Amino acid sequence: MTKHQAGLLISLLLILLTANNVLSQVNEETTQVNKETTGDLLTIDKLLIQGETQQAWQVLEEIPEGDLAPDDRLWIMARVQYEMGRGTDKKPLAFFKKAEEYARAATKENAGNAEGYKWLAISLGAQAKYSDTKAQVRISKRVKENIEKAIAIDPDDDISYLILSRWHYKNSALGGIARGFAKVLYGGLPKASLDEAEKLLLQAIKLHDRIAHRYNLAKIYKRMEKMAAAKAQLELALLLPITFPEETKEKRKAGEKLQEWQ
Repeated sequence: MTKHQAGLLISLLLILLTANNVLSQVNEETTQVNKETTGDLLTIDKLLIQGETQQAWQVLEEIPEGDLAPDDRLWIMARVQYEMGRGTDKKPLAFFKKAEEYARAATKENAGNAEGYKWLAISLGAQAKYSDTKAQVRISKRVKENIEKAIAIDPDDDISYLILSRWHYKNSALGGIARGFAKVLYGGLPKASLDEAEKLLLQAIKLHDRIAHRYNLAKIYKRMEKMAAAKAQLELALLLPITFPEETKEKRKAGEKLQEWQ
């Protein structure tokens, strides 16, 4: 090997070592950013369960732009706005509409992210309570369409099955006026049944056993007049930990209903 070749080899080795050091530093910094972002998201979860929705929103706003994919940021914004609506008596509808806006933007940003469709369905469903019968029928149809999109993209998300189960539970009890609107507007609503609501919750439980699944299954069995099965589900619900905000209320109600149904 000539001196010139040896010099070139040494230069190449130095370049490779420098590149590896830079890459290692970048990886360490990225890992640190990911850890911080994961910590922030866990903090948001805890704050929402505690009902500290404004603080959760503040934590979300402080996460640097590049640390979250745009579609993920949008659906998380939808989630927090939804919880802000649930936690206030002052114009909750405004929060639910804002949640819808963010969730819809998330689906446009990334049509392959199931969370956007899930939170779009949830935010729409939350608005039904404040709508007239005609609007409720229109919203109901859109809720089903979006939650079915979410399930098609991510069939392992138990919460999506819960939402679709609730759709069947509510729509299986629709009165004549609502069904009349549905027939005029859409030629009728898709078929809803308690059997399907039960099936969906059993699937959700297989994926992740939660208070919400057991509590809602108890309500289904109550409507089916299967009281022993309903009470058994409430007992199971009381043994499980709270995993998202609505379960705080549902666990309390499970205890109340268990006493009421004795």
